[in-house]
Amino acid sequence: MLKKIMMKRIIIAIVILIGLNCQAQEFTKPKKIQFKDVYEHKFSKTEFPKTLENGFELTEVYAFDKKKKNIGATYEKNSEPKGKLNIYIYPAGDGTENRLRTEYLTSMQSVANLNYNELGATQYPVKFSGKKYDCNGFKADFKSKNRENSNLSVYECGTWFFKLRLTTEEKDSTQISNLEQSTLETFDPSQLTEQKRLHSKASIYYGKTAFRDSIMLGSVMSSALKKLEWVMDNIPEKERASGFPGHYLELQLASFDELIAFEKKYDFKKSEYTQNYLSQLNSLIDSGFLDEFIMKEFSMVMIVPENHEFDFDGFEKWKAKNEIAINLNELFYVISFEQK
Repeated sequence: MLKKIMMKRIIIAIVILIGLNCQAQEFTKPKKIQFKDVYEHKFSKTEFPKTLENGFELTEVYAFDKKKKNIGATYEKNSEPKGKLNIYIYPAGDGTENRLRTEYLTSMQSVANLNYNELGATQYPVKFSGKKYDCNGFKADFKSKNRENSNLSVYECGTWFFKLRLTTEEKDSTQISNLEQSTLETFDPSQLTEQKRLHSKASIYYGKTAFRDSIMLGSVMSSALKKLEWVMDNIPEKERASGFPGHYLELQLASFDELIAFEKKYDFKKSEYTQNYLSQLNSLIDSGFLDEFIMKEFSMVMIVPENHEFDFDGFEKWKAKNEIAINLNELFYVISFEQK
């Protein structure tokens, strides 16, 4: 019997992240913003101080759009150990359930495109807890051929994204962690949520594929409503204000259980598409590999219960003998906490 592994942090190769849609920018290249000592981003009411702890100084601020809503700032440390810290604040739009994952993977692809020395990453979920609101995020610690340590983290904060990119020659992991924590406390991503939190009521938008037949429509609607029920029962309001938590594995599993339950309750006529889809989904569930399948489909970017066990080797061997054409990135519906 194959040994299962405990899921805490997932190691990935960033060069395999493909097919992602990058956020559109009005500027082909970022344009510098002139400032004196301190820069204040008026749209997010965020102040970028002249200096941060550990000797990092503000050297550059730049805009990615004409209105300067989408901005980035660079802090540099020229004394040993040298380092660079990039901070980005930019609009996130409505809080769709895949928003954080998509933005994180897009950011990871940008790192892969620009940094050929970085071979891979260890990625894991992170959370910033403020006084009133919590912000979920995902973080990657990169392996590198050179002597630098680097990482990337992306948080969703209501109608904003907050992103950190750190590169440093510092070797002490405690010092690196302290720098990251002090930076987060200085800028406080939860303040972005507090300025403009997302609406507490969710909207559901159904795609054409959901209307193929009565069984598919009923199954899809049951799945979507189960997600809403799970979120309301398990996620506090202070976290929901920052984004729809579609990245919880438990939520996904509950929604698929509800999806297949509808077919068993009602004996309606099914199209060939629906028959094949539900047959493959039931095969995954019966095999015990639905959670591995979800993780693979979502590029391992999920929040997983502590000590949850996976058998990815067993899943790959099973999949080699069982055709699965389901693509979870082809959505039947979109759930969203919209902007107020």
